[in-house]
Amino acid sequence: MEQGEWPYKDIHTILSERAESHPSKVHIESPDQGKNITFKQTAMQCNKIANFLKEQGITSDDKIALIAENSIETLLIFFGVLNYGATVNPINVEESKENVYRQLNISKPRVIFHGKELDFDREKYGAGLWIPFSSSGVESGQENEFFSSLEHYSPVFESPLMSKDGFSTIVFTSGTTAIPKGVVSTRESIYYMAVETIDRLKITERDVILDYRAYSWNSPHILSILPSLIVGATLVFARRFSRSRFSSWLKDYGVTICIGVPTVINFLLEKEVPLHKKDVPSLRFMTSSSAPLMVQNLHRFEERYGIPLNQLAGSSETNTIGMNDPETLNQPEKRKIGSVGLAPRYKEVMIIDDQGKRLGSGEEGEIVVKGKSTALGYLEADGEISKFPAEGIHTGDIGRIDSDGHIYITGRKKNLIIRGGVNISPEEITKWLMEHPAVHEAATIGVPDKAYGEEAASFIIPKEGHQISHEDIIEHCKKKLPDFKLPKTIYFLEEFPKGPTGKVAKAGLLKIWEERHGEA
Repeated sequence: MEQGEWPYKDIHTILSERAESHPSKVHIESPDQGKNITFKQTAMQCNKIANFLKEQGITSDDKIALIAENSIETLLIFFGVLNYGATVNPINVEESKENVYRQLNISKPRVIFHGKELDFDREKYGAGLWIPFSSSGVESGQENEFFSSLEHYSPVFESPLMSKDGFSTIVFTSGTTAIPKGVVSTRESIYYMAVETIDRLKITERDVILDYRAYSWNSPHILSILPSLIVGATLVFARRFSRSRFSSWLKDYGVTICIGVPTVINFLLEKEVPLHKKDVPSLRFMTSSSAPLMVQNLHRFEERYGIPLNQLAGSSETNTIGMNDPETLNQPEKRKIGSVGLAPRYKEVMIIDDQGKRLGSGEEGEIVVKGKSTALGYLEADGEISKFPAEGIHTGDIGRIDSDGHIYITGRKKNLIIRGGVNISPEEITKWLMEHPAVHEAATIGVPDKAYGEEAASFIIPKEGHQISHEDIIEHCKKKLPDFKLPKTIYFLEEFPKGPTGKVAKAGLLKIWEERHGEA
């Protein structure tokens, strides 16, 4: 879809338009549930959810939390809250319970929808209405009490609480600290985030988009979930990636755009699957974002599978900062492998030095981003919004922009581990390690990993007279940390390498890891 300026539209308007223009077309296809839902059915269910929220006295200032696995029902609640006009706070179902309660106490939702299989201590957040729901079916009787109860509500809703400056989503990101940060986006900003994707990737109603990443991430919102709704494309939404089913998903549903992350690409290189572009003639390209992808792996993947990879980059705060034009993927003379592409339609991407001076073409510095398609700011514990600077969001990433405007990310200022596209705070791991009674000192860094891009490696100095094993530490970590945050490797040292100021030298720890990892 190519057009001039995109006028702002709220989700209620978009749902109504799609129900009218594509009533019987499949909107969401769930391979795991073995069912689908049309655009008209989506709109009707979302209107019922809106009428339910209205009956609960929910206002435009209220937050609604959503904690569940990927499913059609989960997306219906996600869209239903936005359709009504409240703020939706999706929470990663794999988060530790402690972080879930912490996030709830920051966002302070009036209602918490959660998968009925999840067990929560409601006393740790007692200010909201907890509503369990099942993904076993929209009309599955007692197995899904919430969706069964919606039968009593009207499929027509005509009083949305809409303001383009109002909040739309609160997405928590671990960022560079151990305390989760709630990134707040407005209705206008999240709309234009999705429009940028549609505009650059040339998404139309003829597309079929496959995504399998957790709906609670910001990236699926702007790369697949919202773009497919806005243009009337079909979204194939799997619960999670499956190597054994990946090929059949692409072939059976006639996928035209596959959303990807380096972890999946690396998995497919480590253990090949029976797949080639010629087997899926509909497939235009596969994206790669959320974490760095090694150039050699991009080449290996394209040579093995014949599927063009479109590199993108962004964050929850900035959203997409660079996207490649898919038309250049098969034009070697125009393609710039290693670049994350050009700045999207509604953003300005700058490179600045440590003094805040804007740098020129080819010069390396910190990437700063501004525009109406960036998030508003962070939600503070007192409910106030700490807005991002008007002059731009400092990403903490180091990069350069060439004379043609292509963006290259060359490093990070942030102390952050990106494991398979998920941000992990090394401080959070270290802080918990220090709670072990036999640990004198601890440190955690990110180290290279073939499958996930990066993994956590922890280093420990035991207290004098204490013996600790690798198993002891892992068992300790599991008491508080989810599996994806567990350190993959643990090393016991007598002392840490330190710099002139007495701080632990990360470069020294990385060298120790390289030496011992090579010996393993």
